[in-house]
Amino acid sequence: MTDYSTSSEAKVETPEGVTLITFPARNHSPLIEWEYPEFQSLCPVSERHDQGVITIQYKPKEKILESKSVRDYLMMWRNKKNWQEYITEEIANLLFSACEPDWLIVTINWSSRGGIIAKTTSKRGDAPS
Repeated sequence: MTDYSTSSEAKVETPEGVTLITFPARNHSPLIEWEYPEFQSLCPVSERHDQGVITIQYKPKEKILESKSVRDYLMMWRNKKNWQEYITEEIANLLFSACEPDWLIVTINWSSRGGIIAKTTSKRGDAPS
């Protein structure tokens, strides 16, 4: 069994060299929703893979995120050690700053680990409830 007694000292990582591409919205403001069912990262203590389905929803203003660049960014998390709760916040912060939408919601439905199914959500802007 993994010893989590020193978990507060666990090293966390984030992807580096991230390039997110945007394009002009040109007066288009659809509600955009993406689902990426292959999200993975590593537990910073046990180094076991955490897996989940990530959903990104946002309402663009002037810029729309290019989906392939977002997918490439999400794939960069695969071998990064970080806490599930931190990852959701990191992704929301980066996407929000890249496209500056009216609002953005990032949700990760994590696969069961140790009998617990987790769901983490981060909201930016005036996101609907």
